Parts: sequence; structure tokens; C-alpha cells
Amino acid sequence: MTRLNLILFFALIFSALGLVNSQHKARNLYIELERASQTAKQTEQEYGQLQLEQSTWAMHSRIEQIASQQMQMQVPDAKRVQVISPADMQTAAVPPAPQVTQPNGVTP
Repeated sequence: MTRLNLILFFALIFSALGLVNSQHKARNLYIELERASQTAKQTEQEYGQLQLEQSTWAMHSRIEQIASQQMQMQVPDAKRVQVISPADMQTAAVPPAPQVTQPNGVTP
């Protein structure tokens, strides 16, 4: 009977140690998860601020102001503006094939 009690006692001790060990690991993993979650929130907030900053820097009025003041650029007159459609670009991209003439004036 004492052997059985001794075996059950050691089983109880090992089971308790296993429980303590697993709870410790679970707590450490939870702390790591919370840190990662906090880092993700901070990164999302910084990303939002960077998007706002980018939209501010890329505003058309700001670019136009810098172009006119610092680079002395001006908007061209309406007469000097040419609008090119995509169809015009396709025909302009493929130049016509040059015609080759033989010395006797015959085209092949």
C-alpha cells in the first residue's frame, strides 16, 4: 500500500510541476502577444501619420507654389498646351517602315 501511495505522490508532484511549467509558458506567451499587439498599434498609428504627411506634401497647390516661387516656373498659355490622346500615342509609337529603293529605282 505504501508503494502505491508513493507512486501516486510522485505522479501528483510531477503533474503539479507540469501544470506550473505550462502556466508559466502561457503567461510568457501572453506577455509577448501583448507586446506585439502594442507594437502593431503603434506602427498603424505611425503609418496613418505618414500617409497624412505624404498627402500634405503632395498637394497640388503646394507643388504649384514651390514651382512658381523657387523654380520660377509658370503655367503655359492655353494656346501652347497640346492634349495627346492614347490613340495618338499608339500611332506615334510605331514609326512607319522606311522604304528601301534599289539603285535602279525599283522598290522591292
